[in-house]
Amino acid sequence: MIHLPNYPMSIETLYCLAALIPMLIMPVMLPSVVLMAVRKRMTDAPNERKLQEQPVVVMGGTVVIVVMCIALVIINLFYPITEFFAGLCVMVILYVIGLLDDTIGMPWYIKLVVQTGAILLLFFGGDNAVHSLFGLFVDGPLPEWLSCLLTVLIGLILLNAVNFIDGIDGLASSLAVLSGLVMAFWSIRHGFVSYALFSFIFSGSLLSFFFFNVFSKKYKMYLGDSGSMLIGLFVFITVCPAPLNTITFDFLADRYFVSFTLALFSAMIFDMVRVVISRIIRGKSPFLPDRLHLHHIYVDHGMSHLVATLVILSSNGLTILLWYLTAASGINIELQFFAVILSGMIVYWLPYYFINRGKIKNPQSYDRHTEMWERVSQFFVPMSDYISGVLDNLKFFRLPHSNRKP
Repeated sequence: MIHLPNYPMSIETLYCLAALIPMLIMPVMLPSVVLMAVRKRMTDAPNERKLQEQPVVVMGGTVVIVVMCIALVIINLFYPITEFFAGLCVMVILYVIGLLDDTIGMPWYIKLVVQTGAILLLFFGGDNAVHSLFGLFVDGPLPEWLSCLLTVLIGLILLNAVNFIDGIDGLASSLAVLSGLVMAFWSIRHGFVSYALFSFIFSGSLLSFFFFNVFSKKYKMYLGDSGSMLIGLFVFITVCPAPLNTITFDFLADRYFVSFTLALFSAMIFDMVRVVISRIIRGKSPFLPDRLHLHHIYVDHGMSHLVATLVILSSNGLTILLWYLTAASGINIELQFFAVILSGMIVYWLPYYFINRGKIKNPQSYDRHTEMWERVSQFFVPMSDYISGVLDNLKFFRLPHSNRKP
């Protein structure tokens, strides 16, 4: 057991606290933010593309970043994590841009410019960069110009992949929790204590938020662009940690690090790639919203938000399992990378193709499957109602006029 200097606490205990503290702060703070947002009409109104039936508060990013900052300050009392100052500053910048987009709207190209600037700040100021491909196609460190180019490209992909997939209750936050926990244990394995604590704090914040986003009726809240940008930046920071060049490659995820991260964030990346290609083929801007996402297809096919989220989470888990099986076989790094790409295309692209094809070619079979998924979704209703009742009726959640509709 490792003990922290000058404190009678093990690092394992601190890891647990890093996850639990934001989980406890979130339910205390979230109702107040909902009340304020409702009064200021900071809500997302339903339309022909969106899936909610009434306006919903879109201040999830505000709650997440405040809870995360409080947890970081508390944990910093026991273990210094000041190296995340640059990342936290960039998070605040992206949060403000996302909040402006949630409230007054913002052109996609302005957001793209700000995202690029944020990634460059971390590249030059925080050393969060792609310095190597770990033996994939090229050995050794990359030239500075290529490192910068790949860092910006990967950063933009991750930032926007989260925004693209944030279309149903709980999907973006649950995928972020999954990836955050995996990266936390990966960081522990390599002794990156600060990155592990950072990952646990973020995962704890989003896990607590997930329950209100999915189950609560009175205090339901969306992440919004501010929240999805925060998740995207968190993903970028954990994928490109500053001490990455110190790993010893004695772990399976190290030897196949590029394909490992691709499999870990596969649900976000493969859905975004397919949607962007589909929009370009149709002659539309890749940044204009539509209903081509896999989660939209699943919901239209009879799944509830919760069931669609569980199906996509399971697909992500299956992709990680396929990565592990191919990596454990010891095959060539390049071959294994393409195997992960193929598995992602099968897991995420084929369902979209078969569901759409069945809807056109065999509508009777499509209707039967829709009825089946509706019955499956109904199976989760009693559990959802119970959790909703618990969240909405606990006494310390009650606030004056907090149940007023937007």
